Amino acid sequence: MFMDASRRNGRHNLDLEVAEIRRRLVAGSDATGEPSVQRSWQAATAVVVAPGDDGADIAFIRRSERDGDPWSGHMALPGGRRDPADADLATTARRETREEIGVELNGHVARLPDQTGRTSRGLVATFVHVLQQRPALHPDPREVAEALWIPLGTLVDPAKTVKVKWTGIPLPAIDHDGRIIWGLTHRILTTFLEAIEVPQPD
Repeated sequence: MFMDASRRNGRHNLDLEVAEIRRRLVAGSDATGEPSVQRSWQAATAVVVAPGDDGADIAFIRRSERDGDPWSGHMALPGGRRDPADADLATTARRETREEIGVELNGHVARLPDQTGRTSRGLVATFVHVLQQRPALHPDPREVAEALWIPLGTLVDPAKTVKVKWTGIPLPAIDHDGRIIWGLTHRILTTFLEAIEVPQPD
């Protein structure tokens, strides 16, 4: 059952069950196959959706802080660079999810449009996995400082919408209890919300 996003008792609610998310993704278009444009590097992420206490939740990570890492401490989706041994980018997404948060994934429901970096020649593929149960997350401290489930309703709550400046340019972001989701992760999240037909804050 789908209920429009609304403010109730001072809280933003979005009751969109995982079965309906799966149905909408399967009904929509799914970009498949290998990228048609060659890039200097390839990576893959996973949007992992599972039932929560109030509709669907999505798995996020906060990267460990490391010198020389441009994404040090950033909020992100599970994922990383393609390994030469990975058969394809879907394999990369599953492997990285297993390594980073200890969750085993099977076949994906949909592949979102590929993303390219603003300042690099890389390409990031995103695969959506819809689970029937919400597993415990076990972050690898070498790569992940924190792993958590965030309710879908939180991600579209106008009260959580903020701006961050990147090279002086204000970019849309989400503030979840001091954890800022922005940049490429925010762009991927936007394409996911569009794919499941969920209205987003202005």
